[in-house]
Amino acid sequence: MEQETIRKKIPVRVILTAAVLAIAAVLLLLLASLFHIKEVTVIGNEHYSNEEIADFIVGEGYRRNTVYLYLSYKYQKHPQIPFVDDFEVSMDSLDSITIRVYEKNIVGYVRYLGKNIYFDKDGVVVESSDEEIDGVPMISGLYFDQLSMYQSLNVEEPRIFDIILEITQLLTKYDLDPDELYLGNLDDIYLWIGDVRVTLGAGDYMEEKIARIKQLEPDLLDKSGTLDMKNYTDESSHISLESNRQQEK
Repeated sequence: MEQETIRKKIPVRVILTAAVLAIAAVLLLLLASLFHIKEVTVIGNEHYSNEEIADFIVGEGYRRNTVYLYLSYKYQKHPQIPFVDDFEVSMDSLDSITIRVYEKNIVGYVRYLGKNIYFDKDGVVVESSDEEIDGVPMISGLYFDQLSMYQSLNVEEPRIFDIILEITQLLTKYDLDPDELYLGNLDDIYLWIGDVRVTLGAGDYMEEKIARIKQLEPDLLDKSGTLDMKNYTDESSHISLESNRQQEK
């Protein structure tokens, strides 16, 4: 009799609400397991590994949900990642996503106040870091009177960035990684490869010069001096290396 009285005291609405909440909790758990990210595909990345990009963007906990991650990055501001301009997240299936990375277009860097200042093909500063990126040459000889993030380096001759872009593209094409690229002016350009200074002169026959330097690279690594290629053309057959001792004389 007492039990029947207790049952009567519990409103039907409360029982229904509790049942709905229980069912909703079960459905949420089921959906969480269905949409739990198990596979991440990363494309467009060169500077960072796939695992590093996944750690930046996916992380752990509730973020490892395909629907939540897709919607949050579609409608919310993206976090800033060094050397990454932007990224997109797309759902491939219930438990897999693809991250497309758009890395910053970096052609070189200068040293400034103990930092590496990276800039793009137009001389616009895109990153300030302690890190050195493989394949991105240090540029010396550039003189500027101000430096601001996302602003162009204020150099006397803006055309110098066209020269830098041309040379860095050729260095990439021929897989040549000099220690330093010096541009005193448009006619005074040289590379440092170990202890050898390679003078390039003006922009004439630049591709032929870089291709020839790549051929000579193995012989330059244990030498020191100056390799003069200012007057090199596609018809040149001989290049001499002037040692440091000869220069001192």
